[in-house]
Amino acid sequence: MPVSTLWALRSFDAANVDSKTLRAAIRMPEALEPRPGGVTLTVGWWRDGEENNRHEAKFALLETTAPEDIAPLTGEKTAGTRLYAYRVDPADHARIRALQQRSLEEKARNPGATHGSFGVGADSCRRGELPDGPLLTTSYLRTRSSGDYLTLLKDVDLRTAVTTEKPLAALLPPCEKFALRATPSIPAN
Repeated sequence: MPVSTLWALRSFDAANVDSKTLRAAIRMPEALEPRPGGVTLTVGWWRDGEENNRHEAKFALLETTAPEDIAPLTGEKTAGTRLYAYRVDPADHARIRALQQRSLEEKARNPGATHGSFGVGADSCRRGELPDGPLLTTSYLRTRSSGDYLTLLKDVDLRTAVTTEKPLAALLPPCEKFALRATPSIPAN
């Protein structure tokens, strides 16, 4: 995570953020696209010394093409990439709020020892043959409706995620396997 994001998030409180204003975005090579339902938000909380007893829930995000969600990303477009923007499904707001409330209650019982988190992940597929070289992806999060997107992970090479148990073909299956396909939120220049 870039230092600028760490600085911007220094006072971020995952237990109090409004999920209605959260936005996420993914930048990936043109040869890839997010799988339907594959961009997720993970909400979690845990206590000091109990990191292995982490409480987490994962929510599939919905793609958004709203101008107010897209406009702050235009400076992030680079040659050979596509950008996709997402929001929390309105059906999940109550579940996220319930998790946040549990975290706040635990924090009230044990101040300073409870922590919360939000994470963004993207399962992708390939639109054809993969290009040679790195497959760089970047993820973003916007915590306020009037704020900028913050870079969470920058230029992560998906080729480095390959293992003997999960080869590149399994990590990035052909998109034809999926009935629904995402479309780019920000058209190529």
